[in-house]
Amino acid sequence: TILTRNMSKYLSKAATKRLPLTTKRAGPGRGFYKGKGCRREGRLTSKAKFIVEPWRRVRLVKPDLTDFKLKPYVGRTAHRHPPESRVTTANTRELYG
Repeated sequence: TILTRNMSKYLSKAATKRLPLTTKRAGPGRGFYKGKGCRREGRLTSKAKFIVEPWRRVRLVKPDLTDFKLKPYVGRTAHRHPPESRVTTANTRELYG
């Protein structure tokens, strides 16, 4: 990639389209903003103060789990299969004689 950065002005137009998209290549009019991979939940003022805008905040919707039978925690000692379907030496003697 270092070679392509140094030689990018000598590449053809089709080859420059295959380079990684950066803010320098996209420009402000095309809507490319690198950022940190998260949503903007507010804006910066002219004095560099961040103002949170409530309508931009992420809203997490969780279902009502009052009558839900399962618990959120599964212990390390829990078996993957129910006891009836587990194969033990006693079961194999009964199944296969």
